[in-house]
Amino acid sequence: MFRLLDTKAYIRKSLSAFVPVVLLGCSSMPLGTGEALAQSSEEQDAVVQSDMSSQLMFELMIADLAIQRGQLDVALEGYLLAAERTVDARVPEQAARLAMYGRQWSEAERMAKRWIALDPDNPQAPGLLARAYLRQGKAGPAAEIYKELMDASANKQQVLRDVQFDLQESNNATVSVAVMSQLAQAYPREAEAQLGLTRAHILNNDSAAALAAVEAALEQTPDNSEAILLRTHILASTDELEKGLTLLKSAVDDNPDNTQLRLGYAQILVQSGRFDQVSVQLQQIYDDSADDAQLRLTVALLALQAQQLDQAEGFFTELLAAGEYADQSNFNLGRINDEQLNYEAAIEFYDAVGDGEMFFNSRLRAAELTATAGDLEQGRSRLNDLTALVENPELQPRIISTESRMLQNDEQHAAAVEVLTNGLQIFPDDAGLLYSRALASVAVDDQSSMVTDLERLIVLAPENAHALNALGYHFADENIELERAEQLLSKAIELLPADPAIMDSLGWLRFRQGRFAEAVEILQQAHALFPDPEVVAHLAQALLKNGQGDEAQELVETALVEHADDERLLEIRSDFAK
Repeated sequence: MFRLLDTKAYIRKSLSAFVPVVLLGCSSMPLGTGEALAQSSEEQDAVVQSDMSSQLMFELMIADLAIQRGQLDVALEGYLLAAERTVDARVPEQAARLAMYGRQWSEAERMAKRWIALDPDNPQAPGLLARAYLRQGKAGPAAEIYKELMDASANKQQVLRDVQFDLQESNNATVSVAVMSQLAQAYPREAEAQLGLTRAHILNNDSAAALAAVEAALEQTPDNSEAILLRTHILASTDELEKGLTLLKSAVDDNPDNTQLRLGYAQILVQSGRFDQVSVQLQQIYDDSADDAQLRLTVALLALQAQQLDQAEGFFTELLAAGEYADQSNFNLGRINDEQLNYEAAIEFYDAVGDGEMFFNSRLRAAELTATAGDLEQGRSRLNDLTALVENPELQPRIISTESRMLQNDEQHAAAVEVLTNGLQIFPDDAGLLYSRALASVAVDDQSSMVTDLERLIVLAPENAHALNALGYHFADENIELERAEQLLSKAIELLPADPAIMDSLGWLRFRQGRFAEAVEILQQAHALFPDPEVVAHLAQALLKNGQGDEAQELVETALVEHADDERLLEIRSDFAK
């Protein structure tokens, strides 16, 4: 790591002998101030001392102190001046690293060139110059350096991986494509070059070019697992998921012992919602990975994501019995039992989670489940205990919101509002508390407070789609301020275009506006995603007004099979009989 010379020792040495000493750097940029720069050997110091004037020594000492104080601009200025007045390569090296750290790309380029001129055999200097080029969008010069590094290396694959890391850090898709195109052309037999080009095209949103590049990689190495998986992802992005899955499944069948391929196949099945097909693949990976607990954890999490709860429970139980990933296993076993409404077991697992990143969420949910299971006071007591344990004030609003929710579930709506109001006195601009109180105010028929809180939340967080939706729906449902509702819901659907709750609100607004055909279309989309009784009620009324009474009646009757006591549906059905 880049370090700084001990300043007190440096000054003592300077005062006693008045011998100039340069501040020396190693290969990496400082990640913080106050770290000491490693001193070179006595032989190196002698060379530097013969080159340095006392003035230069003093300037470098000031630059060193500036780094320790976090004044990197001052330090860089000092090193830039010193680098031009010395033949010791370590000074421009330090200047180049400071310039990169300070995002002074042109100065980094200049100092890297100076570094190379003074130390042409240094293996690190060209890479830093290439990175400075990339940051300035100079793809051509950067590619030329990478070609030189490729030609000089016996491990070209590693160089290509390093190049891709540099490109990722530079975060410029156009430059990445330009650089990798030149390398792929210069080294056509290197599959890694084609894979790098594939990734660059993906970042540049050019699926056709990415597919061509990955096919070129597969021509060189037909069994390349990364290339096979990348091809599937590209095909999926171009609406050819079935083709991609077929090719990938064939590769898995041809290479049954290739865990990387099988895991990739399982992940894509989960991502594409093919939950019914993934269980066999996960079991195979789990069985084949007895000595790899981390892989088994990955498989267990995939099973949970795929809603294969029994399978996931078995995996986590085995991990727990083996003493591997105890906190993750306990937490997720808690989640599984939670979802299955096995509250007592869920609480026990949540309580077993130790100190760490999962501790807070586990204890918070255990407290809420305690109340859900019928012991509200014990649940609130747990929250009080958790409050005393939590040092991070940013977590306190979540405890307050949870207590409010527990009270609401117990039909103590006024008490829930009071808890939130007390919390907002401590955290007046907390978005979560404002949103929670707005919703809780509905239960106590305080529409004015609800609107006030939502308006305040939208001022604080204008991109909060849920707040926009809640206020917009309120106006639409009350059939007031429909123009404002239009503004709110249009922005909400723009932020979350696939959210069924926002679709429902927008569809209901269209109903209020008398645009029944549009209302039906939007509400049908919402119903397809979320067939909630409220959505059914809205859709049925829109169908009825749109002259589709038979469809409306059939929709309601079907929904009543599952929601026989829903008052909204029963009221609509009674309207049909009139």
